Amino acid sequence: MKKRNAFLTMLSLFMASTFLLTGCGGKAATSPAKKESKIVIAQGSDPLFLNPHGNDEGPTNCVNSNIYDALVFRKGDLSIEPALAESWEQKDEKTWIFHLRKGVKFHNGDPFTADDVVFSFQHCADSKVCAGMVQFVDTIKKIDDNTIELKTKTPFAPLFKFLSKVMIIDKKYVEAVGEEEMNLKPIGTGPYKVVEWVKEDHITMKANESYWKGTPDIQNVIFRPISNEATRTAALLSGDVQLITNVPVHDADQIKQNSRLDFIGKPGLRLIYLTVDVNRDKTPTIEGKNPFTNPKVKEAVQMAIDKDAIVKNIMNGHAYVAQQGNVKETVGYVDGLTTPKYNPEKAKQLLAEAGYPNGFAVTLDAPNNRYPNDYKVAEAVASQLAKVGIQVKLNLMPKSLFFNYIRPGDKTSFNLTGWASSLGDCGDWYNTMFYTRDKKKGHGGSNRGHYTNPAFDAALDNADSTSDMATRTKYLQECTKILAKDTPFIPLYFQEDAYGVSKDLDFKPRLDAYIYVYDIHFKK
Repeated sequence: MKKRNAFLTMLSLFMASTFLLTGCGGKAATSPAKKESKIVIAQGSDPLFLNPHGNDEGPTNCVNSNIYDALVFRKGDLSIEPALAESWEQKDEKTWIFHLRKGVKFHNGDPFTADDVVFSFQHCADSKVCAGMVQFVDTIKKIDDNTIELKTKTPFAPLFKFLSKVMIIDKKYVEAVGEEEMNLKPIGTGPYKVVEWVKEDHITMKANESYWKGTPDIQNVIFRPISNEATRTAALLSGDVQLITNVPVHDADQIKQNSRLDFIGKPGLRLIYLTVDVNRDKTPTIEGKNPFTNPKVKEAVQMAIDKDAIVKNIMNGHAYVAQQGNVKETVGYVDGLTTPKYNPEKAKQLLAEAGYPNGFAVTLDAPNNRYPNDYKVAEAVASQLAKVGIQVKLNLMPKSLFFNYIRPGDKTSFNLTGWASSLGDCGDWYNTMFYTRDKKKGHGGSNRGHYTNPAFDAALDNADSTSDMATRTKYLQECTKILAKDTPFIPLYFQEDAYGVSKDLDFKPRLDAYIYVYDIHFKK
């Protein structure tokens, strides 16, 4: 690897060639003209952590996907290809042998070995938030520096999808500097090295010229969190940034009309929904008995919310009304499943029948800088519920506070949040959000509504205990039907993944909505 990079560097210096191939992934070597190439990318919010096992959250995962690699790589269409594991074989239905890619180095020069893989999986398992990513692992052990053995607890059909989420960290580095330093100055094997992270301002990255796939075309990358929608659009229009995510819905036409920019919008995987405390008799923000334990109240709440109006008026048409928690492309989707239709008069009648003729008061917790128009959607929900007698107090906060506030579920009764099944499989979401809390390690870590149903847990356990994807699909669909009946969440809409991008860039959106800069190029 070193000899090849040295050879390419000499050629680029003396011949200024831009067309030599590295032979490792088929990427062109970086030319002198591209040494200072730079793009600035604006997201709606900053990562919560640069520790890849600190939080399983979209913008956080997006940035970290540029710093770290996993054993396998999830491509833009969600298909899987080898990454730090270059090959593997299956010994039996629960035992896999992975052969690691040789010659790979971390950003600080430390060699990548099997010790780092074993350490990373344990580090993830020890995370309060991300343990669910590795809940399928029984044991993982080193055979030699370039080989590991992984045993699953049961046969596990979506193994490789889950492996794509477990980012590999440098054991030697983390043990030397500690968790806090590792989070601020992360070291991975990925295509970009972090130069500087000024929280809530910018993350500066530089290309990893020794990257095992080949040197990235774009040498310098800055991720900027710009939560203010008008400011984010203005930065794109002025040329200060070259790519923005979460295009403000009312700015799409303005970007379309700009001759220097492209607007790209496509149906996304991310569901925006309301979590409801459906199990506890006493819930934090409601006086007296928890009304959400009554099926008629849950049905009334659904009938009181006009999802079409929210999509039309708040999202300006750039969203898609949801009838369940999964899109058709996701394993676990159930064809024909629907939610109660908007009918405020019927909602009032159901509330009266449930013993709440005058409604009740509840607090809705929601972020104000995580999802497009999140606080406006929360306001619309509150306004619509007020019309049927449910008085909603809004508790809005930045995402840096919001997720920690609602995650234990001890302070919240009702909240607005989102989830994208980026693996194309809803099992991860169901395990994290709806499996009974404290029943099984790595499950229910973010069960904010304290939902519990033994039938749901059993179906999910069955889904996680088969090597046959058709069988897994059947059990996950059973889970979906149980959730639709119990209503621990109310689906609102699926987001449109919307981007504004300079016409100078060759950019293709991914289904998981990550911005993987290695796949972005300047047009010739």
